[in-house]
Amino acid sequence: MKQFISTLSILFLFACANKYFAQDLPNCNLYQFTITEKATGYNVLYPKFLTVFNKDGYNNQPSFISDFDVYLTSDYGDNGSTEVLQLNLFENKLTRITSTKQSEYSPTVANKNYFSTVRVENDGTTQTLTLYPNNMDSSPRRLLPDTDNVGYHSWISDSKVALFLVDEENGHTLAIGDVLNGSVKKVISNVGRTLKFDNDHKLFFIHKSIDKWFIKEYNTETRKVRTIVETIAGVEDFELMRNGTFICGKGSKLYFFNSATAGWTVITDLEDYGIDSISRIAIRKNKLILVNNS
Repeated sequence: MKQFISTLSILFLFACANKYFAQDLPNCNLYQFTITEKATGYNVLYPKFLTVFNKDGYNNQPSFISDFDVYLTSDYGDNGSTEVLQLNLFENKLTRITSTKQSEYSPTVANKNYFSTVRVENDGTTQTLTLYPNNMDSSPRRLLPDTDNVGYHSWISDSKVALFLVDEENGHTLAIGDVLNGSVKKVISNVGRTLKFDNDHKLFFIHKSIDKWFIKEYNTETRKVRTIVETIAGVEDFELMRNGTFICGKGSKLYFFNSATAGWTVITDLEDYGIDSISRIAIRKNKLILVNNS
């Protein structure tokens, strides 16, 4: 069963990217902002510091469950592993979802009854795609049993999932897995960790060449790849908004790009809020949550 941890006061102001689940986890925290569109771009206002409960720890990989509920991965707790927590932004309530010897990462809604994670097994090396019931009333189930190097994932249908497969030697790979028959088919190598699906057969990812990185689109029906835009140097985390706008961060600045702009445009600089190393971003409606690596 889910274990209730605490009720938080989400504080105004104050106080990551992991190397594919290394043991020495960085210190990183989550911040929430309100993002609204304006004539020349976007406003980002009303900051809230979300991870006061573990501000000197690892808090990463935010993923929206609903308009007011967010999954995150955190080392908050005493069992020595990273766990999935659920944070309710309206009631300011934190709930531990998993409590295992294994470490869970990248919690993601699979469907209305289940969520999935990348789980690092007891050997510390095997990384599996694992499915959990939302109410945690039964045991988790490993998917794609022949695949042990899953780094990140994004569901593209009830049975198919986009995978970032860890391959340090040959280049990390984008693949499509079918959880019904267990097959995994490679799409392209040398990709970044961010995978965003727009529910219109289009999967967006970063492709890394020797000296430049690009956001590209993979059409899951036609299986064709199209280049969208060159990334800001060194940036491999981005979010895709419902209107087709891409949002990313570097250092203390947030940027946006869409079909109406010639390139990446600065939205705002968040340095005054103690934010200086933005990595992952999650957006739902007018709520923006970002990870700042300390």
